[in-house]
Formats: sequence, C-alpha cells, structure tokens
Amino acid sequence: MNNTVSKTLVALLAAVFAMTPFAIDSYLPAIPTIADELNVGTGMVSITVSIYVFGLAIGQLIGGPLSDRFGRMKIMVMGLVIFAGCSLMLANSSSIESFWLWRILQSLGGGIAVVGVPATIRDNTEGKESAKLFALIALISMIAPSIAPTVGTTIMKLSSWHWIFIVSAVFALLVALAATKVLPKPKSSAQLKHAVSYRQVFRTKQGQGYLISQSFSFSVLMTFIANGAFIYMIHFGVSPEEFSALFLVNVLGVALINRLNSFLLNTHAPEVLLVRFISMQVVGTVVLLLSQLVAPDNLWFALVGFIITISANGGIMANSNASFLKHFRKGAGVASAALGATQFFTAASISALAAVLSAHSLWPVVLIMFVSASVSLRGALKANSVNQIYQSPIEVKI
Repeated sequence: MNNTVSKTLVALLAAVFAMTPFAIDSYLPAIPTIADELNVGTGMVSITVSIYVFGLAIGQLIGGPLSDRFGRMKIMVMGLVIFAGCSLMLANSSSIESFWLWRILQSLGGGIAVVGVPATIRDNTEGKESAKLFALIALISMIAPSIAPTVGTTIMKLSSWHWIFIVSAVFALLVALAATKVLPKPKSSAQLKHAVSYRQVFRTKQGQGYLISQSFSFSVLMTFIANGAFIYMIHFGVSPEEFSALFLVNVLGVALINRLNSFLLNTHAPEVLLVRFISMQVVGTVVLLLSQLVAPDNLWFALVGFIITISANGGIMANSNASFLKHFRKGAGVASAALGATQFFTAASISALAAVLSAHSLWPVVLIMFVSASVSLRGALKANSVNQIYQSPIEVKI
C-alpha cells in the first residue's frame, strides 16, 4: 500500500463505500412490512432497490466532474448530507410515491459521495497497490451487507421499519463529520482545473473491456440482491431470520475470495486475476442452471450455486476497478464516475428486468445471471487482448 494512504483514510473510504450496501440490504427484511403499511404489493417496494441503483449512477455522473473541479472532500461531504436528509424523509414517508421520490434523491446523494472513493484511491495508488487497496476497502465495507439485514430485522423487532432509515441518516452524518477531518486537503485551484471528459473516458479503448466486465459482473450481484427476498423467502419459504443467515453465508464467501485475491496479487497482475474470478462466476451460474433443471425446489443445491457465483465478486471488483482506472492518471473523478455510473445503470436495468420476470420461477433470475457473467468474461478477455496482457500488464495512460 502506498505510504501516503493512512489507516484512518482507508477506514473513512470504507465507511463511505459501505453506505450503499447498507442502504440497500438493511431494509430488505422490511420490504413486506413496508408494502403492507403503504398498501401496495411487495414488488412496488422491491423495485426501489433498482431505483436506488439508478440514482447512484446519476449521482456519480454529477459528482465525478465536481470532485475533479472542487476537490474530493467538499463533494463527498455534500453527498453525505443529501443522503442523510433524504433518509430522514424516507422514514416519514406515508405513500409509495413519496417513498420512491425520497429514495431517488437519497441515491443521488449516495452517488455524489461514493464517487470520491475510487477517485481518492487512484489519486494515491496505481496498479497492484490500487487493487490491494480496493480489496481492503471492500473487505472492511463488507461488514455493512453482512450485518445490514440483521440490523434491519432487529430494528423492526424493537421499533419499526422507519428507524432503519433514521439509523442510516445518523451514520451518514457521522461519516460526513469524519470526512472533514480525514480527507486530504484539496489540491490547488490550478491542479483542479484539469478536465477529462466523459467522451474521452468512454473512447479509451484500453479501458472499454474492463468497463463492460465490471458492469455485467456487478449486474450478477445486483440481480441476486434485488431478488434475494423473492429467492429465499418466497420461492424457498424461509423466515426473515433464516434469510439474514443465508445472506451472511454469501457475504462470508465474498470475504474469503477477497483475501485470496489480495494474496494472489503478490504474484499475479490484476488483469489476469480478473479473468480467473469471472470464470469462477460463470461456473457458479452453470451450477444454478443445473439446480433448476434437476431440483428447482431444493434450497441447498441452489445455495451452492449462489455461493460460488456471488463469492467470485470478492476477486472481481477490486481487480476490475484497478485495471480500468490505471489508464486515467488525470481526471480520476470523471473516470470513476463513468465506471460507477455504467455499472449501476447496467445493473439496475438487468436486476429490474429479473424482478419483473421472476414472478413464479427462478429461471429468469438464473438465466439473466448466467448471460451477464458470460458477457463479463468476454469483456475482460477482450480488454486483456487489447492491452496485450498475458502474464504482466502494460500500462497505457491518457
């Protein structure tokens, strides 16, 4: 790790990064209850997962250029404050329309804040060091999805679903306060005036395949998360407590692969490991296909497939981030926003499609995950071919 990146800064970036999985996963067990209170079907509330992801994408597109222009700290704090305020309004929603509105605005704030995380990493590290730091932050931030459903369930037992969003607001405000103390001071105005356009980022051939790869592998993950309640509680009939436990198993798998990836980075390039872990994800989706062909109602058969598929993300995201951002030494905010927005737009569309189609069967979810993983693998292979990466990477910068 670059010695300019302190442990305190790593912890802060992890906290900001963890906001998104916490904001998504903490209210998953409450979705049926929220739907009942707002007098709508479960699907009307479940789709707010995809709504949040769409908003994150837009928020990153807004925050990326602002982050490059005005500095990481100011824009990150602004996003966190917006997120907190909208979380409080969500807690007071009395209709599905207001719930949707504040969820969209909450996600915009989250996107504006979170885009500063990869940009800050790129400002201070590159190559294998970037991949290791991305992996470490991802590991720390995994605490959020691992405990979020349990936190949500516990809050509902003690009070009501409204407090899930109040807790999110308090968390965001505390992180915003910490950001004002921990984030590096903004660069000089002359340095901040350098601009890289989205057009430049998307036209950089060396990064295009990694953009596709990350977007579709993330779509696999989001399809699972957005449809998790349907998969476990409706299709397999488990309780909210059992759902939280099964969700935790997947998170532990991601953490294990994350640590394995960090170890392998000592001897392998991020681009090489990316292909291997996406291949693992494809294998997992094949197991899911077999589970639906052989025993569609067998929870344990499907669980094996989900564990393999989702765990692979522990080695995919860090390597794809590092492989893509290494090509953008300048304008890291815009590059990070382009990557984040593309992955979130793609994932939101694909996960929403799966949610709409999977009313009575897991087949739509499983098929969509298989196709997404396959496209991701194709993207990574194409990118490595363009960059002539086989064993050691060749860096190309703009």
